[in-house]
Amino acid sequence: MTIKAKIKSPQSDLERQKAYAESLAAKGFDYGFAVGTAFVESMRNTHYKHTGTALDELIDNSIEAGATQVCIALGYSGSSTAKPDALAVIDDGHGMPKGMLRPAAAWGGTHRHNDDTRTGFGRFGFGLPSASVNQARRFSIYSIADGETWRSVTVDLDEIAKGKYTDETGKVHVPEERENTPPPKWVLEHISKHMPGGSLGHGTVVIWEKMDRIKWSTTKGMRDNLLQHFGVMFRNYLQQTGIKFDGTSIEPLDPLFIMPGFRYFDEDEDRAKALEPAEIEVKSKRNPDQKVKITVRYALFPHRFFSKDKEKQAVHGNSNNRFKVANDHRGIIVCRMGRQIDVVERTPWRNLEKFRNDDRYWALEIDFPAELDEEFTIANSKQGVVMSDRIWNLLQDAGVERVIRTLRKEVTAMQKADAAKPEDPEKDRASEASMKESEKFRRARAGGTSAEREAKAREQFEQYVKQKAKEQKRPEDVVRTEAKVEEAKHPYKVEFAGHPNAPFYRVIQRGAMKVLEINTAHRFYTDLYASAAADRFLRAGLEVLLFSVGEAELDALGNQDKSNFYHVEKIAWSERLEVALDVLHRFGHDDDIIDSSDDSIAAE
Repeated sequence: MTIKAKIKSPQSDLERQKAYAESLAAKGFDYGFAVGTAFVESMRNTHYKHTGTALDELIDNSIEAGATQVCIALGYSGSSTAKPDALAVIDDGHGMPKGMLRPAAAWGGTHRHNDDTRTGFGRFGFGLPSASVNQARRFSIYSIADGETWRSVTVDLDEIAKGKYTDETGKVHVPEERENTPPPKWVLEHISKHMPGGSLGHGTVVIWEKMDRIKWSTTKGMRDNLLQHFGVMFRNYLQQTGIKFDGTSIEPLDPLFIMPGFRYFDEDEDRAKALEPAEIEVKSKRNPDQKVKITVRYALFPHRFFSKDKEKQAVHGNSNNRFKVANDHRGIIVCRMGRQIDVVERTPWRNLEKFRNDDRYWALEIDFPAELDEEFTIANSKQGVVMSDRIWNLLQDAGVERVIRTLRKEVTAMQKADAAKPEDPEKDRASEASMKESEKFRRARAGGTSAEREAKAREQFEQYVKQKAKEQKRPEDVVRTEAKVEEAKHPYKVEFAGHPNAPFYRVIQRGAMKVLEINTAHRFYTDLYASAAADRFLRAGLEVLLFSVGEAELDALGNQDKSNFYHVEKIAWSERLEVALDVLHRFGHDDDIIDSSDDSIAAE
């Protein structure tokens, strides 16, 4: 689905700017900063998730000004380029006419306020100053329109605090525009290298200095995070407006991974499955005679979509580049006019109150027109939405809730199918390999292996040989030879058997092989070990746990008191566990699960 940007022509926007600036001059507007220094400092606390979302505000302005190219340039005071101390957003839009820079630097200074056409990103004129002071204590605006020269204005919070912009009445004013003031040399050099034609006959530059709140202070940190961020936020606008960060072009990135040519679409051979998109017709409250459309896109991802090695889960360094994108977009992705605004993590629908980890295996995006702004209650910083009850009801009526539930069932089915895949009998299970590898770190038991344990191991081995020979109707000598080869190859082995009313596991030593037998008749197996929520890593972890406890039981052979302890206690553990797992279904909730998106936790 191609989304076309609905932005006014650059020339009409420039004409409206001129009219707005002239109207302010005619009214004798004094360019005050509202109520002084306290207001300016308080506006620093306008919420932005990070530096990228603050820069989004400036890029929005550039796109509305008809820019074909936006460059984010970094400035350095010394010879090192490891940490920038200045940042510039440069565009080749129509620029600003004389008299417009001062209102642009002030809160609410916009010609778009109460714009009934709703054709642009901004409406309130808070974006540029709010984003700038949120990240830096000094910002400057440089602009040039066709046939004119560069003009500029600078706002410095430290100078405001010293009273430099305060008049005799105590009112704080935006400084006067400066004539014939081109941007700094480092910005002009960047323009020469990266902007079309190597110069700007029209356009705007916003520079941040004294950057004390930048999320990523290093050039590498900014690059690693912002290339992806801008690719997602402006994915539908990059064909008409190119964006570069530090000289690198931004690639569009679709978090549904269904747009050919977009970043990570062909990360590997796996492809996302696009479901049939939908359109929902909505009557505009602002204009009851007008109907507008909300578009909806869906995608389902294969079970190993986020794995590098497709034989393994996306854990412990095995996750590919798609994983973080999907993890950041669990929920309902909300776009306004093709520009991403938010990811809604909760719904009013039963059992969908909060999205969970497994919801990363599908994606859902809704895109609404600006005519429905009041229905989505967008924050001034354009980072959050609160959807009205009417919108939730319309989405439900259009089948969005039903599709989400279907997608969840599809994911559960994929997980069950993956869990049901048989292990390769020629290879060690993960738990078996872990136990074998960790054997060399195991402390030797005082006095060595007991004679009773060795005798029990020989007995178990011979019983196994006799049973297999009988079942397979083969000579015992042949089966014994094969079993010797098997125990040498697999010193640890996981097996399964159904024993009603028996403990949930047992560990025996069969010759040189230590065998963990998991009881499939116990709730431990049905409700936990083999549940849909248990992936192979979790099952391997449970196996390692039981192997470790079981080895302590084997070590107790020869010590009657210890052996009796384990025998009695294991029966008690199993009975308690059976009851507790039954009760757990009444109290367990998705919210109890640790969110693997936490950076401190290895995510699936």
